[in-house]
Amino acid sequence: MKILPNILIVDDIPSNLTYLKIILKGIEANLIEAESGDEALKKIEGVTLSLAILDVQMAGMNGYELAIEINKERHTDSVPIIFLTAAFPNNEQILTGYEAGAVDYIIKPLNRKILISKVNIFLQLFLQKHAIIRSHEELKRSEIEIQKGKEQLQLLNHHLINAREDERAAISLMIHDELGQSLTALKIDLSWVRENRGSESAVQKLGKMVDNINGIIRKVQRISSELHPKLLTDLGLADTIEWYCGEQQERTKLKFNLSLEEAVRKDFQTDLSLYRILQEAVTNVIRHARATNVSVDIKIEANGTRMTVSDDGIGVAPDILENSNSMGLFGMRERALQCNGTLEVVPILPHGTKIAVFIPAK
Repeated sequence: MKILPNILIVDDIPSNLTYLKIILKGIEANLIEAESGDEALKKIEGVTLSLAILDVQMAGMNGYELAIEINKERHTDSVPIIFLTAAFPNNEQILTGYEAGAVDYIIKPLNRKILISKVNIFLQLFLQKHAIIRSHEELKRSEIEIQKGKEQLQLLNHHLINAREDERAAISLMIHDELGQSLTALKIDLSWVRENRGSESAVQKLGKMVDNINGIIRKVQRISSELHPKLLTDLGLADTIEWYCGEQQERTKLKFNLSLEEAVRKDFQTDLSLYRILQEAVTNVIRHARATNVSVDIKIEANGTRMTVSDDGIGVAPDILENSNSMGLFGMRERALQCNGTLEVVPILPHGTKIAVFIPAK
């Protein structure tokens, strides 16, 4: 709906007011009419005016006094005023009018073409002025959004630096705890075999060492898979998710319910994004949700891939969902956006959380 500018017309003679309305009938504006200054002030209270057309000689409050009252509280947004007068004003009257906000005088009887021409000019100026104001407001909003974007980028950079250090620390811990201890035990066994070679006990010890080496190989494969899921390339998304959820089910008390469809035409970037989102979602469930069950559902649709990860935990607080600084949610959304996808986090009643991801087909 188009919003029309407001024009105030005031004349204490009803016939003059009617004639003025007839002249301005074709103008694209909302006419606010009044037969006295007091009536006019009541009608324009809280109204933005683009123009006021006032009769100078009116009973009670004259046009000059009304103009002063109209612009009294409009210091930065004064209303342009056209005065209507039966006789050409003298210099003193002209000065009084301009001090009251006058931009023009029109002598009665009114010339229709002149009045419409001048009204149209002031309406155009009004619309241009407000277009500039809107542009300025939009620019300010854009600047605010840019500043928010910069702050989010700084937070993301900070998060990435910390995440990289945490990842290095985790890798170091895994190597030290899992591989280091196993290799130390293997070294001790080798030293014993060297001292007791040829005995039956040495043969048994060698068998245990082979088992230990096989265990180390499995640990190396698991660590490697967590750092870069080669299974995605070899087996596809569904099998990789099944393997990952099986690993998590062994380590935690979570029970995983899987319903996985595999795309005929595989796209590694899409599969990787969905897999990383799943990893982050499961990590959040383990850390915060106090859940016992997690459901992972993947459907291949004609226009893309849809994945949902649901849990029966305590849910996510609304302030966390709305917080743009929540790096876990931010990271998942960025993963989806990299593939032109969308991600929503919604509560499940009576309790739980669902993460819904859709990535369009390329």
